[in-house]
Amino acid sequence: MNYLAIDVGGTFIKYAVITDQCSISVKDKTPTRQDSMEIFVDSLVEIYEKVSSSYELDGVALSMPGIIDSKRGFMYTGGSLFCISNVNIVEILEQRLHVPVTVENDAKCAALAELWKGAIKDCTNAIVIVCGTAVGGAVICNREIVSGRNFMAGEFSYIITDSKDDYKMANCLAETAGAASLLRSVSEEIGIPVEELSGEKAFSLANQGDPGALAGIRKHAKKLAIQIHNYQYMFDPEKIAIGGGISEQPLLLQLIREELAKINGMFPWTLPVPEVTTCQFFNDANLIGAVYVHIKAREKKISMDKVNELMELLENRREGEYLKALLME
Repeated sequence: MNYLAIDVGGTFIKYAVITDQCSISVKDKTPTRQDSMEIFVDSLVEIYEKVSSSYELDGVALSMPGIIDSKRGFMYTGGSLFCISNVNIVEILEQRLHVPVTVENDAKCAALAELWKGAIKDCTNAIVIVCGTAVGGAVICNREIVSGRNFMAGEFSYIITDSKDDYKMANCLAETAGAASLLRSVSEEIGIPVEELSGEKAFSLANQGDPGALAGIRKHAKKLAIQIHNYQYMFDPEKIAIGGGISEQPLLLQLIREELAKINGMFPWTLPVPEVTTCQFFNDANLIGAVYVHIKAREKKISMDKVNELMELLENRREGEYLKALLME
C-alpha cells in the first residue's frame, strides 16, 4: 500500500510516498504557505493532487508541530504554524481528499519511526529526545506513545533546569539545551561570535582537535546527560535515543556517554548506566513515523469494524454466524 507522508515545518513542507513496508520514493519539498488556514490547506491538497496523478494512494499521513490529539485529528496549536489552531485538520482534509488522513506531533512521529524500524525497534519501553531549535521527544510505554492528559508528554522543552534565578524561559530546557545553547557554549570557549558559528562548524573544529570547541560541546553534552540520567530514573526505559540534526555527530554521543559515566560514578553503590543510542532515520524520521501512525490507526479501525460486525450478529441472534466468524479470526 502507498501512503503520502507529509512533514510540515515552519519553512518547508517535506513529502514522500512511503509503502507499508517503509520503502520511500518521490521525496520532495515545497515552501510552507501559511498566510491563512485556507491557503495552507490548499497547499496540502495541491501536493496530494500532484502525487496522486502518478501513484495510487491509500491515505495521507501528516507530521505537524504543536499540541495534537492524534486520535481525534484535532490540533490545539500548530507550533510555528500560526494559521492552524483549534481545528480538526483530519476532518478538513478528508472532506477535500476523500481518503483516510491521520496526524501526529512531529517529534512523536520521529520517535515512532525509530520504534517501527529504527534504533528502538526491539524495545517495549523507551524514550526519544529530539534535539533541534528546542527539545522535543516522546515517552514510549508498552510500544505506545504516552500522550498524557494534555497531550504534552515528551515536551521536554518545558522542563526547568535551574532553580537559582527567578522563573524565566531562559531556565527551561529549550533554552539551555537547544541548538542556540550549543553555539553559545562553543562561542564562549573559543571567542568566535555566535553569529559566525553553525553546528557544522562547531563540530568540525572539535573533530580537528580544537580544545575550546571540544570543551563547549562537552558542556552541552553534560546538560543533555543530566536530563538523560533523570529520565532513566523516572521511567527506567530499555533505551534512550537521541534524534535531530545534532545526533548525526558521533562526537556528541561519545561525550554524552562519558558524562553519564561520571554521573554514575558519584554514587557509592552500583546503578545501571542509561543505554543511549542515536536515532537512525534523521531527516526522514518524521515522514516514516507519520506513516506508522497511519498504519496503526488503520489496523485499529479494521479491528473495530470486525467487533461491530460480530456484535451486530449477536444482537440479531445470529449466534451460528457469529461463532463461524469468530472461528475464522
